[in-house]
Parts: sequence; C-alpha cells; structure tokens
Amino acid sequence: MTSEAQGELIAPDGGKALVNPVGGHMVLKLPSALTGGAYTVHDNRMPPGSPGPRPHIHQRHDETFYVLGGELRVRVNDQIFDALAGAFVFVPRGAVHQPSNPGAQPAHFLLLFSPGGMDRFFEEAAAGRLPLQGFSDDPDTLARLDEFCRRYGYEFAEFAAS
Repeated sequence: MTSEAQGELIAPDGGKALVNPVGGHMVLKLPSALTGGAYTVHDNRMPPGSPGPRPHIHQRHDETFYVLGGELRVRVNDQIFDALAGAFVFVPRGAVHQPSNPGAQPAHFLLLFSPGGMDRFFEEAAAGRLPLQGFSDDPDTLARLDEFCRRYGYEFAEFAAS
C-alpha cells in the first residue's frame, strides 16, 4: 500500500509567532490543518512569576504540557503539579485547570491540544479579537469574551472549595 501523504519539517525558527493573550511568547508549530484536525502543537514561553490564564475548562479538547525548561505549575481540579524539564502534565477535557510559572526563569513548554482547533482560538486572540488582558466589568466586553470563548468550548471556571 502506498501513500500520497507528505511529511513536514518545521525549522527551529519556523511556525507562526503569536502574541499570547496572557503574556509571554507563543509559536504555533503544528496547526490542526496539517494533522487532519487530530491535534495542534504550540511552543510556549511563560514569563517568570506569571499567574497564567484564569482557571478555565476546555469542553472539547484534552490539553498536554511538555516542559522543556524552567518550572511550570499546573493546577488541575484539586491537584497541583510542579513540572520541571522533561515532565508531561495531562489535562483531560472538562477539568478545571490553570498553568502558572512560580519560578524565577521563563517556563518553556510545548502545548498540545487534541483534537485540533485551539490553534484558531489563539490566532484570533492574537489578532486582538479576544479581550483577555485588562479585564473589565463592562457588559459589552464580557459578552464579547463569553461569545468568543464558547465558540471554542473554552469556559472560565472556579476551582471547587477544598
């Protein structure tokens, strides 16, 4: 059996650089279009001391963090994982979670979503269509944010009381 499928090389400086909506540097290395919608891969750097995004849930995506350098803390429901280089943290869809960087150095990690599709979330957010920074109580802003997030099965959430 032969295949017409082609491989893909993404150079070390390749990919699509994006402004991370919560700060730091993000490069879309493997968009869902190249994986038939199976998954996406982002190369991410989170600044030292960053609290990361607000606690949230992905209703349609599993999320995996593979730490390449620094320290990444990921709270998943009532668990807290302190992950150093070489560690994976898996977050199943539907779990409340929040990654952060408690360290003094940038946290460098690959961010994988399965199935694909979250790449479009980050591309739209980087294009300025997602008001994640400078949160306000403005009803119009909150309505836009809610509508945007729902399209991607992304919901802000709270951790259950311990």
